[in-house]
Amino acid sequence: MASRTLTFPKGLVRSAGAVVWRPVPGVKVVPGQPVSPSELEFLIVHRPRYRDWSWPKGKAERNETVPVAAAREVEEETGYAVILGAPLTTQRYRLGSGHLKEVHYWTGTILESGPALAARTPVRRAPKKEIDIVQWVDPSRARALLTRRGDRRLMTEVINRAGRGELVTSTTILLRHAKSVDRAKWRGDESRRPLTRLGGAQALDLVPLLSAFGVRVVHSSTWLRCVQTVVPYAAVAGAKFKADEFLTEDAVNLDPGPSSALVEGLLGRKKGARVVSLHRPGYAALLEPIRDITPRRMMALVEAPRKNLNRAEMLVVHVSHASSPRVIGVERHEPYTKLAVK
Repeated sequence: MASRTLTFPKGLVRSAGAVVWRPVPGVKVVPGQPVSPSELEFLIVHRPRYRDWSWPKGKAERNETVPVAAAREVEEETGYAVILGAPLTTQRYRLGSGHLKEVHYWTGTILESGPALAARTPVRRAPKKEIDIVQWVDPSRARALLTRRGDRRLMTEVINRAGRGELVTSTTILLRHAKSVDRAKWRGDESRRPLTRLGGAQALDLVPLLSAFGVRVVHSSTWLRCVQTVVPYAAVAGAKFKADEFLTEDAVNLDPGPSSALVEGLLGRKKGARVVSLHRPGYAALLEPIRDITPRRMMALVEAPRKNLNRAEMLVVHVSHASSPRVIGVERHEPYTKLAVK
């Protein structure tokens, strides 16, 4: 499983999409239980310009993160708002221009209501000249229609996960607060040190990122800079908000047990997505429960490329509940926030 970063080589074309699935009528998919291919349907699109069938996807816009691009492109091409689940294998190939194209994929499920949908910016449907057919099909039909071998491999990857009971995952996000006023320049109470102008812009830019993963519950340190980082999302989404004193920098330094226990509890939830807004010094303590359920082969993804988070950066952990909780996907994302220059 590849880690997601925001550093891309020059000349790279970034694109993103999702393999969107749903159970057939009458079937209920339970977290942790195997699902057979006959119980699934997939959403595919036809592009008349290329005369091909593919998964919904498209290029990321300027300063747009790949998860946000994936959620936007799927809705533009299909009319369905989706939540991104665990990441799939990234597709890479060379274009005729010589540029490298990199397409990031996630599993996707339909988002019909809830906080994440309330936080979405409305999108305009792709014109018929770009996407003229959108169809739900069974796996055998999808395999017959999908034009590219890489797309068929992605479906096989999803079907294999379903067979292992790993199709439905839960998501836990650790988010470092956005840029705050420098500690050395602040003369007031440390707990009231606020975000800077840049930090406020970062907090706004985090809204579509948190929405893409379907965050329903927001946890935060009670200190102002952490609260300000997630309040824009919680407010616009109407998400459940919990501010906890044990997540503050002082509390974690004194006793990391309660904050670690919170994350451990979130990892055990079988469905849904939650975010924890935290301080840099507390990150190591909150990371411990994640390390405990991460396979050794994926441990480098938890700590790479750094053992800490940048300001406004988040670690996204996808957990399978096939037996006991186990990490099957790890990502890092941060907004490309820039201040307007007059």
